[in-house]
Amino acid sequence: MFFWAAWDVLVQLAPWMLLGTLIAGLVHVLLSPGFIHRRLQGPTGVLKAVGIGVPLPLCSCGVIPAGLGLKKDGASDGACIAFLISTPQTGVDSILVSGSFLGWPFALFKVVVAAVTGVAGGWLVDALAGDRNGEHGSPVDAPASRRGGVRELVAHGLDIIRSIWLWLVFGVVVSAAINVFVPPSYLSGLGSLGILPSAVAALAISVPLYVCATASVPIAAALVAGGLPTGAALVFLIAGPATNVATIGAVYRRYGGRVL
Repeated sequence: MFFWAAWDVLVQLAPWMLLGTLIAGLVHVLLSPGFIHRRLQGPTGVLKAVGIGVPLPLCSCGVIPAGLGLKKDGASDGACIAFLISTPQTGVDSILVSGSFLGWPFALFKVVVAAVTGVAGGWLVDALAGDRNGEHGSPVDAPASRRGGVRELVAHGLDIIRSIWLWLVFGVVVSAAINVFVPPSYLSGLGSLGILPSAVAALAISVPLYVCATASVPIAAALVAGGLPTGAALVFLIAGPATNVATIGAVYRRYGGRVL
């Protein structure tokens, strides 16, 4: 049972991871040298990263290579973290599904939450941790490796995957274990405890869990129908797609414990 749960998570994860890697490679190869470094810096860079990320249909694992690719091409830590926070929470596809299952006020609120948390996270990182472009992929280094066409695109994507593959495997294992031993249906039974305990439980389960923004919507709708408070379901919809064990590990390895 655990093997099939792990396989199911891997099957869900793989296409999005490849899409995120492709996006990172295309940005690296097609944009002019220094473009990312000039555009994604400071407070306005955080806003731009969120503006790009909110409508982009990338899940919590697919966003990792895309976000790390921005860092390698010279974006500030704040802009990268803002992108990593806001992008997986929602997207064009997720907005439409959320509106259909949960109503448009709920769907629009979810978009606002993604934008606000992305901006707040990005600004906090820039304020508290500072930028470390010199440590991880200075924009000065980027032009030397650009303009290699398909070969450079593939090399850039593989370089990103090599830096995080162990955390990806660990994330698949942990997510599969949660799916087997603590299925999402368990949350609906917590509704009788009240909004705060059920919200905390939803947070604890959804933070390490791999679930994409679109797939999480029907799960949340079923949980609400089963008795979970709407507020706790919103916690699940925010925290589930926003992060997982693989994202946590990748952020720690690339940005350090303070940014994490």
